[in-house]
Amino acid sequence: MPWWPQVIVRPRVRIVMPNLGLPTCPPKAAVFSVVILAVLFVLGGNIYTLIMTPPPIAGFSNGLPRLFAPGLDAQLSIEGIVASVVAFIGVLGLSLIYYSSRYVFTPSDATRLMILGMILTGVAFLTYSYMYAIKIQVT
Repeated sequence: MPWWPQVIVRPRVRIVMPNLGLPTCPPKAAVFSVVILAVLFVLGGNIYTLIMTPPPIAGFSNGLPRLFAPGLDAQLSIEGIVASVVAFIGVLGLSLIYYSSRYVFTPSDATRLMILGMILTGVAFLTYSYMYAIKIQVT
C-alpha cells in the first residue's frame, strides 16, 4: 500500500465475536409448552378466580371442605386448578391419538397409543361431566 506510512505498522488482528453458546431463539417445544399451559390456565377458569378472589376453600355446615361451589356463577380456586389438570389430561390423550399415526408400520404400537389416548380423553370427558353434574345439582 503506497499511501500507508511505513512507520506505523498495521496489526493483523481479527476481532471475532465470542460464541457464548446461547440459542438465538427459544426452542419450539418450550414455546409450545408455555402456550399450551397458558391456554389450559384460561380454559380452567383461573382468570375468573384471580379477578373475583373467591375463598380458596369453602366448607359444608358439618365442617368438611367443599371442593366445588354450587351453581354455575361461582368457582373456587381448587375448582379451576382441577379443571386445568383435567383439560391437560384430555389434551394429552388427544395428542397421543395424533402421535399414534407415526407408527404406521408397527400397528401394535399405534394401537396401544391410540387406546391409551382414547382412555385419557374419555376420563377427561367423564370427569368434566361429573364436575358439571355436581355444580348444577340443586341442594
